[in-house]
Amino acid sequence: MKQAVKMKIEDIIYDTTREVLNVDDKLRIATVFLFCQMLGSKMLSQLLYTKNHIDFIEKLNIDFADYEVDFTINFANPNIKNAFFNTLEKVKEKWDADGFLKAISEGDEFALVICEIENYDFSLKNFKKTAKKVATQLTLFN
Repeated sequence: MKQAVKMKIEDIIYDTTREVLNVDDKLRIATVFLFCQMLGSKMLSQLLYTKNHIDFIEKLNIDFADYEVDFTINFANPNIKNAFFNTLEKVKEKWDADGFLKAISEGDEFALVICEIENYDFSLKNFKKTAKKVATQLTLFN
């Protein structure tokens, strides 16, 4: 069975922010989505399914103040607000057709375990440490 290829988030942002004339405002929208995507499925799911995007973005500004990035979106401007929510809906449509990100936002235990696996450090150094721990545990059963 052939799997559908996800549309790049950058292409979605480019397409959905056309009505915003100011490049700075386009970049602000892009920054929020790209940053949350970079942080992983949990953060992206929170962005997509939060009930209050203004509070979510304020919290981003507080939590990541050391990064010196301003995530503020000018929701007072109708074009910017519309572009942001168009981007949000298009990302949901293209990136969450299977509902996995929504399941994360709702606290589905299986989805959260998948997130933990997704964020696991599979580097050789970490693998060796984990393998040693497992081997030690197994020797206790002999």
